[in-house]
Amino acid sequence: MSDYEQTHENIISSAKKCFLEKGFEKSNLREICKGAGVTTGAFYRHFTGKEAIFEYIVNPGVREFQLLYKELEDEYYTFLKDDDLKKVWELQDNTLEPFIDVIYDNYDAFRLLLMGSNGTRHSQFLHQCAEWETKATMKYIKEMKKRGFEISDISSEELHMLIQAYFASIFEVVMHDYSKKKAIEYSKTLVRFFKPGWREVLDF
Repeated sequence: MSDYEQTHENIISSAKKCFLEKGFEKSNLREICKGAGVTTGAFYRHFTGKEAIFEYIVNPGVREFQLLYKELEDEYYTFLKDDDLKKVWELQDNTLEPFIDVIYDNYDAFRLLLMGSNGTRHSQFLHQCAEWETKATMKYIKEMKKRGFEISDISSEELHMLIQAYFASIFEVVMHDYSKKKAIEYSKTLVRFFKPGWREVLDF
């Protein structure tokens, strides 16, 4: 590893440590540089500022989360085209474990997104997740009705409220620092709890 690469890794390690301990807002560039053993000038040869290094740390987790979400969304539409709504519910039974995999593969990033992101564009990460899901679900419901499926009406505000509660429950595994094994067990309980509610509210 070159000196540049080693310095780069030292800066990332120090920044992550500071952000995890204090959050983005209470961390400062001076202590990040001190922890990395570099000057401020050396830091700026690697990152444009505190915001840039925070983004560098959390963005891989956000991208993986969004990619998995898109893959599952496409799979739902495949079942809809095949008129096989039974598989929609079966897919839901197995949806959370892949998300748990992504979360634990990027665990520090998700701890920062959920607990240390005040002052960044990710400060409302939970709300943003609920927004993605609400828009996608409203679009899916519209397509179901277009194809002649009977499904109850629900406002986007009601749907957002329920989805926010769902995501908040999922992310409890990070907030309380559960092991991955415990998180997977917990996710199965969540599915058993929420699935009857979704079926009751949407009536399909």
